[in-house]
Amino acid sequence: MRLFDIIRGRQKVSAQYRRDGSFVSRWARPPSRNTAEWLEMFSKSPRLAVVERIASDLANLNGHLYRVAPDGSKTEVTKHPFLDLMAQPNPLYEMTSSAMWRLNEIYLMLVGESFFLIERDENDRPIELWSVPPHWVKMTPYLGNPGYMITSPSGLTMTVPVDDMFVMKRLNPLDPFMRGLGVAESVADEIEIDEFSAQFQKRFFYNDGTPSLLFLMPDASEQQRDSFMARWNKRHRGVENSHKAAAITGNVDIKTFGSKDVRELGFVESRIAIRDAVLEHFGVPREIMGITENSNRSTADSAQYIYAKNVLTPRIHDREEAINQQLLPLFGDDLVWRFDPVVPYDKEFDKARALDGWNAGLLTKNEARGLMDLPDVPGGNVFKISINDLFMEQTADPVEVSQSLGESYGAKAARRVNIEAMLRKEDAALRENERRFEAAITKHFSEQYLAIAKALGLTAKAETDALAALDDLLLPDGTFDPMLWEALKEEERQRLAEAVAAGLLNWKEEAKKLTALFTPLWKQAYDDGGKVSAESYGLLDLVRPKFVSQARVNGGKRIVGIQATTQKTIADIIARGVENGSSQNELKKEVLTAMGPGTTRARAKLIAQQETSMSLATGQFDTMKAAGATTKEWHHRDPQKDPRDGTHGKVNHVILEGETVAIDKPFSNGLMYPRDPADDRPEEVIRCRCYLTYGGF
Repeated sequence: MRLFDIIRGRQKVSAQYRRDGSFVSRWARPPSRNTAEWLEMFSKSPRLAVVERIASDLANLNGHLYRVAPDGSKTEVTKHPFLDLMAQPNPLYEMTSSAMWRLNEIYLMLVGESFFLIERDENDRPIELWSVPPHWVKMTPYLGNPGYMITSPSGLTMTVPVDDMFVMKRLNPLDPFMRGLGVAESVADEIEIDEFSAQFQKRFFYNDGTPSLLFLMPDASEQQRDSFMARWNKRHRGVENSHKAAAITGNVDIKTFGSKDVRELGFVESRIAIRDAVLEHFGVPREIMGITENSNRSTADSAQYIYAKNVLTPRIHDREEAINQQLLPLFGDDLVWRFDPVVPYDKEFDKARALDGWNAGLLTKNEARGLMDLPDVPGGNVFKISINDLFMEQTADPVEVSQSLGESYGAKAARRVNIEAMLRKEDAALRENERRFEAAITKHFSEQYLAIAKALGLTAKAETDALAALDDLLLPDGTFDPMLWEALKEEERQRLAEAVAAGLLNWKEEAKKLTALFTPLWKQAYDDGGKVSAESYGLLDLVRPKFVSQARVNGGKRIVGIQATTQKTIADIIARGVENGSSQNELKKEVLTAMGPGTTRARAKLIAQQETSMSLATGQFDTMKAAGATTKEWHHRDPQKDPRDGTHGKVNHVILEGETVAIDKPFSNGLMYPRDPADDRPEEVIRCRCYLTYGGF
């Protein structure tokens, strides 16, 4: 008989595992006895700072959601309930996405398992995740009971089905079906030794750093001895009394015990050795923790690469796999989630590859410069060839052979810019400026949220009744009468809803506030766009154009649009609430929810992307025009979130590939350049990633 009876007849092992329990535990598994203590140690021991470092670095990861077609092709999805869940997994403000995933990694590293309770909506899709500390999970699924028993410190006990729990676990090699095993548990002894050493040193210095003393007083009574010790302790105990001279009288003999010097105990060396052992156990280079002795720029860069590749990347793949197997199937079968890579770009490697490729005659001069993020140079599409490396017949003319090779290699299309390097710089500028814009618009929305809450009387007594315009529609029970609302003309219903929305805030002042927030950010993004173009084309001496006002990026019009969209959203909620017979309090809460961070976060991100990309593109175009470029050529960047390939009635930017026009003429789609802020068509400019190359200068 086989160890696990892998196959009985035609029955597979998976069937046994799920049905008759050949593998699954027949008893519940409580947490290890030291789980809570081990988690408490995390807040006390500096040796576990490496856990905080790794968890913090894995807390803020960007990713992308893709829809997979039957042929295997993937299309990015930019608006989906799963993305909302990843952006705001919990309604509590402190339980942000980064905070939740930080906890997840801390639990995994310390005790080897992490639990999220899944809250579902009416369509049975996850809408909230609640972190459950591992020591709260008193029972795990066992034969006949497919659920988890959770007991909180307050005594609340609940049983959660396996389908409502998101679980990640580091399998224990001793028994992979029991509770998890944290990677930190292997160095528990070292960490406890370090903790005891720190406590000993604390007491050592608190007691004046003096070893134990024995006073021999054969002629003294017990009362005299007690009086002597009280006076001695009062004069010499404590750091402030250290190293004071002492004088005693009478027949007293003093004996000392132990070492007189803390250095003889080797605390410093032992703690450093333990520190290095813990870092080595986690695979984290010392430079990552800020330990820079015997380090230089080269070792620091290597440390970042090793850390990202060997420490972060495997953990990212584990989380990605868990999300794709446990969460995403609840939203559909054709979705896949991918995190962005975190391994840093190795410039030194590309530099060595460029020089070796050029010297070996395998890369052209411009290809080698491209690997080094340098712009192309005229006549750079040539290979480095030694005449000694040419194989010729005896009658061949070396000059003619060399010229023919040059003509052959010169057939490559000439270009004035390293496209890949330019796009990398552009992406970096986009990320940095998007972060600034997103912070600004989030702050603006948060202030509006508080102001609207006050205007509605939900946080303080309102000066006026925000819903006074709807008083005639109220029933005695405080709800709105849908029949009276339905009896009104469409124009009147719209007027009433818009009047309520308009009265909540001074929207003109709100537009001024947002303009003041955005103006320095528009300027920064515009300047960064000009810098990208100048560096990519080698225009180092060019005096770049300056950002004069928000009119250059058509910012005022978009500011008005942002406020108008907010007002319309509120007006629509008002109209829908009255139509549904909501009460005044319910209607106010619906308005406030729509203005809350969970709802406005995705909108803030989209606005940040739009403002950044338009300002950056304008700065790039103005710089190249100032440099004397006379022509511009459109290029479609692939892949894009919205491919704009003409399918499903969308605009087509693919057909613009290679279209060349004069610098002051629009392209056939009416745009002067991709993401032209002067164009009002969102389908043409929002999330467009196309780019231009310039000529004639």
